[in-house]
Amino acid sequence: MGFDEEWAQLRTEAAARQNPAMRLNQLAAPDGGGGGGSADFGSDESKKKIASGKLGGEVKTQTETAAKKADEETASAITAFSGWDTAAGLKTVETTWDNQVKNLLSRLATESHNLAVTRRMFLGQDSEIYNGFRPLLKPAPEPGVEAYR
Repeated sequence: MGFDEEWAQLRTEAAARQNPAMRLNQLAAPDGGGGGGSADFGSDESKKKIASGKLGGEVKTQTETAAKKADEETASAITAFSGWDTAAGLKTVETTWDNQVKNLLSRLATESHNLAVTRRMFLGQDSEIYNGFRPLLKPAPEPGVEAYR
């Protein structure tokens, strides 16, 4: 099969997999809504908060615990093989492992921080958008006054 035939086949397969509800060039639905599909686009600040907390807490703690266990076992093996070249090799492995754990913990801390920052940015943006539309909102009825429509 040549390139042109393969490319045509791939394009046909991709077109068949597309969800027509995601097309932006649809006519409005009869009920007044536009487009189709589900309303699943958005940012869930509570999920970001949970994920940030897990990365900074549970995942970090489990990573540190696993690193300590590996360090203890490697130290024991180094002692058992002292005087052999294997001990020197294990020491090199231990140093490499410790550096990788340090890098992983740093990455977890960075990701946790970035999720928290992103959450605050989305909340700020949502608040800014709401405030921009506030003049267009109907005022709340005063207590004792019948709500108007």
